[in-house]
Amino acid sequence: MILGLQFIAVAFSLIMIYFAYVNFKRSEISKVEIAIWVAAWSGVIIMVLFPDTLRNIAQTFLISRLLDLLIAGGFLLVVVMVSIAYIRTKRTEKKLEELIRKLALKDIKKKK
Repeated sequence: MILGLQFIAVAFSLIMIYFAYVNFKRSEISKVEIAIWVAAWSGVIIMVLFPDTLRNIAQTFLISRLLDLLIAGGFLLVVVMVSIAYIRTKRTEKKLEELIRKLALKDIKKKK
């Protein structure tokens, strides 16, 4: 049973790496982003193939159950992703506001 789940998880991770590569080739993500995605999915493959390593990490942080470590790690990942999305949204808002101001001023100069 475990080997089947491991095979599915590894196959899924490889497919996700492929999708990241395709998006990189389409110039939808940058070099840094593809490096992060490949590292993340490679990490998943390593965790799936060598779960004892993850147990040792959990024991290092005095976490008794492996699931608790995964939940804490997932929570941290979500917080980071939301922070990055917020920053990018604010940056996009600022650029859009500047563009609208330039266009508005351009229209005013044309009318005069």
